[in-house]
Amino acid sequence: MEKNNGWIKIIIILALIGVGVFVFYKFNKPHTETKSISVMVEPIVETTGGAEFTDGLENPVSVHNFEPDEFGEGVVEVATFSYDIDEDGRPDRISRARRETGTAHFQYIYKVELNNGEKMVNITPKDFFTVEGAECAHQKIQFSFKPDFSITKISRPMGEDWDTPTQSTKTVYTLWNNNLHVATTSEYKTVCDVAELF
Repeated sequence: MEKNNGWIKIIIILALIGVGVFVFYKFNKPHTETKSISVMVEPIVETTGGAEFTDGLENPVSVHNFEPDEFGEGVVEVATFSYDIDEDGRPDRISRARRETGTAHFQYIYKVELNNGEKMVNITPKDFFTVEGAECAHQKIQFSFKPDFSITKISRPMGEDWDTPTQSTKTVYTLWNNNLHVATTSEYKTVCDVAELF
């Protein structure tokens, strides 16, 4: 009888150990649930501070390069563009020459010519060039061909130094009677770089 009591005690102890192990793992086991989560993800858009300025002239019919003089001055590139700007069926011509000054400043000089069927007629307005520096542009020019041909020039005077912001002036030219005429002129924003205003 005592022998049977010993076995019963061992079985009870083992059962208690088993229950203890079961309870321990039941309540201490990490509880995990699988849930479906819907998350709205915003696309990442890198900002570059605005689109880079373009003068609106595309696909030159010719580009010629030249060497500056020993002081780094002179015209170093001439690009020629063909557009029918007066819509008479004849190709007109716009040229853009880059002139280096031997400093951090340079210019683009523009020439606009109408084809009258016999020759090219220069109709370029006065002061039709850019004034550009390492940090700021004082004068920029942009051509537009839609819906009608027009040219916008934004310029500003020199301040205390090259980079001092000053008030700009916006001038828009349109073609009328085979000439470029000022359509509008207005005082514009105060800036350092007028390229930001296009």
